[in-house]
Amino acid sequence: MKIAIDARWIFPQHSGIGQHTRLLIQGLHELNCGEEFLLIFQDAAFAEQVCEECAVDFPRLILPYALFSPWNQLRLMHSLRKHKVDVYHSTNYMIPVLPSLPAPFRHPRCLATLHDLIPIIYPDHAPESKKRKLFPIYVQLMKRIGRHADALITVSESSKQDLQKHLGLRKKDFSKIQVIPNGIHADFSPDERVERAAPPEILYVGRLDPYKNVPLLISGFYEAMGKLPQGSSLRIIGPRDDRYPEAEHLIERLDLQPWVHWEGHVTAERLLEAYRQASVLVLASEYEGFGLPVAEAMACGTPVICSDSSSLPEVGGRAARYVQPGSMNAIKEALIEVLKDTRLREGMVAEGLEQVKRFQAGEMARQTLDVYRGLL
Repeated sequence: MKIAIDARWIFPQHSGIGQHTRLLIQGLHELNCGEEFLLIFQDAAFAEQVCEECAVDFPRLILPYALFSPWNQLRLMHSLRKHKVDVYHSTNYMIPVLPSLPAPFRHPRCLATLHDLIPIIYPDHAPESKKRKLFPIYVQLMKRIGRHADALITVSESSKQDLQKHLGLRKKDFSKIQVIPNGIHADFSPDERVERAAPPEILYVGRLDPYKNVPLLISGFYEAMGKLPQGSSLRIIGPRDDRYPEAEHLIERLDLQPWVHWEGHVTAERLLEAYRQASVLVLASEYEGFGLPVAEAMACGTPVICSDSSSLPEVGGRAARYVQPGSMNAIKEALIEVLKDTRLREGMVAEGLEQVKRFQAGEMARQTLDVYRGLL
């Protein structure tokens, strides 16, 4: 069987989808399963770089068009058939959706990983995104992908329920949705050589979309400062976004510049170091398809505070300290409780290291391989 994996979802800048795709490719390579794999890229030099970084020697197919190009719809299936591909896997939502043969006769079979449906479920939570501005088109596209794909992978039971509810699938098609949790890179682990920041450092990793509630985290930190160890700080890793300036404006208005450190995009090595140095990670989102920073932080032995909504209780298990989404006071109280109670933090660390055993990259790859084989 020949399987094509669309590696155009890997970008030069670190991203959750890119990391997911890299780990899948590495995991499949390590399985040494006997199947044939083909990686799709748009740029030959970048393909060479990624394969070298992932230590894989899979053949590559270089396509002269992007994922969202009309040519991707018009030419991709022809290219896949030309290279005798049996299964095509897009590690995010975009697949060819032009009319074609009925599913039993369609070749190659198409598989998409749908990580979440945030733009559909919470259309006002990212008001300046392209998906929101093209909302009717996006909704129809996602429904078409849901019907057209031969199989769908999602990363949590919460997201599976959302797909069943919002994609317009018939009940008999629910069985084509498979839940395979994200895997965590083996590098995410404790390192006794790295000292925790002193005074304590609160860490946030992610974007600034409104559903992430970053201004609420900043406000909770500000309100808690008087009861936290002196000099406690908030470290934000993630890109600034001109569409959503509220967090930066709030930092200025509250004169928090000395205590809030914004790093923007960082290397994978720098991110790993930040997890290991932090005293606690906070992810107070209204919604997450998975919430990768929660698992990555726990894998590094870092306590986690997160919302008790959507998929986050699945990922955090008994290890996380949960807060009601949208409650600044809940964030404040959780920060005070976790940062002032050493025994509590030690218990959260132990529970977290046990919880993340569920999110092994090798197991993610093995389960995905089962889906490939099931399609044929």
